[in-house]
Amino acid sequence: MPSDDNHVWGIILAAGDGVRLRQYIRSRFNSDRPKQFCAFSGTRSMLAHTIARAELLIPKERLLVTFKKDHREFARHDVEGFDEENIIVQPSNKETTASILLPLMYILRRDPDARVVIFPSDHFIIREERFMEHVAAGEEFVERHAKYLILLGTDSENFLPDYGWIEMSMRIAEVRGCEIFRVKRFLEKPDAKKAHSLQRDRTVCNTLVMIGYASALLRKFRLITPGVYDAFKEIGAKLFSPNQMDIIKDIYASLPSVDFSKAILAHDTHGLGVLRVRNVYWNDWGNASRIQADLARLQTESEF
Repeated sequence: MPSDDNHVWGIILAAGDGVRLRQYIRSRFNSDRPKQFCAFSGTRSMLAHTIARAELLIPKERLLVTFKKDHREFARHDVEGFDEENIIVQPSNKETTASILLPLMYILRRDPDARVVIFPSDHFIIREERFMEHVAAGEEFVERHAKYLILLGTDSENFLPDYGWIEMSMRIAEVRGCEIFRVKRFLEKPDAKKAHSLQRDRTVCNTLVMIGYASALLRKFRLITPGVYDAFKEIGAKLFSPNQMDIIKDIYASLPSVDFSKAILAHDTHGLGVLRVRNVYWNDWGNASRIQADLARLQTESEF
């Protein structure tokens, strides 16, 4: 499955503060490290699992990991072997929009024709190779349809209102046996009334794993959040200069926190597709009970 196309890059998002699970992690690990830096089973952290998963498709020299400056020590072991230019340290956590845009600037300076896969680092996945086969199918579609951004959506065993959901419309393609649909709308943590009205066969859980040309992704930011785009355009012009870290720090000091899913994706579905992931168990570990249930599941699974 490894891609031999040197225009395929990956961004691994690990800048979250892990506020929701702070008490649980303190009680379990006696630590304030966010969940992506914790090893809940075995010796590998969730970040380490994500890196290994991404490397099934993308070589390490084209993987960028981004995290907060305060978390450098937590991430140190997981990013051993990475080139320094692929370790993107943010001065502070300004939500997912900044976490995507900063490494995107680095990638575009090195490869204007880049296609990018974005991986959150706090997901639990069983059958990881199967999951990455879906990512490869999405990447193949994007290569041929440069204006599209493709999200991966999973069928869920239960409808959980604290997840983000994608309602699909018409099917637009099938690649390697994977179906791709147009995005009709996003539903972020829908209430019971909205949840009840959804057509379950047309709704998937949003993993926030996304694939697209870096230039197409940047265009979304320029059109929807021009102020944030301009700030990162200024950063991009100064990358690899002696004072780049001072510039980044100054810009982050006044940068608003912008949630990528709510502010960008839900705002404009034009050019967005969703690839339906089947026969893979995926979960977003957003609360302690969900973690405990999945750890129990691991007793009968051996692929994580």
